Amino acid sequence: KEASFLNRRFFTFHEKKRPYVILKWAQTAGGVMGLQGERLKISNDITDRKVHKWRSEESAILIGTNTALHDDPFLTTRLWPGQNPVRVIIDKELTLLPTLHVFNEEAPTWVFNKKKEGAEKNITYIRCTDESNLVPFILRELHDRNMLSILVEGGASTLASFIESGLWDEARVIVNTSMDTAQGIAAPETGSWIAFHRESFRADTVSYYLNENDWPSFHGA
Repeated sequence: KEASFLNRRFFTFHEKKRPYVILKWAQTAGGVMGLQGERLKISNDITDRKVHKWRSEESAILIGTNTALHDDPFLTTRLWPGQNPVRVIIDKELTLLPTLHVFNEEAPTWVFNKKKEGAEKNITYIRCTDESNLVPFILRELHDRNMLSILVEGGASTLASFIESGLWDEARVIVNTSMDTAQGIAAPETGSWIAFHRESFRADTVSYYLNENDWPSFHGA
């Protein structure tokens, strides 16, 4: 059981023909993960370093258009020694400006969109041919390109698309227990999920969950 859990990325990739999917977000004690049109800093500097460690352990990292636009993240491992993951961006209409940090040359960037296919410097454009099933399409493409795992750091809409599809394996939820903001974008509900680990960094509590559909495989974790 312990060996199955330790090698869960490998088994998921080969048995399910897709990467191992880890969802990650930060929320306030009031259940808010963001504000409309502006950035809300929730996690502290120690937890941020932990997140960069997580990034170094996965093949790819994914966000949607709104997160790229409003947060302008680098999606690199600046705070931890390790290799940068491949940055995966969902930008259906190719509206994101090339000046955003995700388009710098610090790491390869793959852009899933409806209009364009090809490569320019470190950016690869992948045209979506099945927009109605976007999450399965993205995961098939990542599998075919040998991405063993992916960390989804997107906003509420992107996270919801993975949760509703059932195509996720693990979730890591950061709760700032000292921030009680209750008005804003609601974080996903985790009430029925299977918690298997918890740790704290100052006021931040990090809870780890497994998709209950995967529980038979990893119930020894």
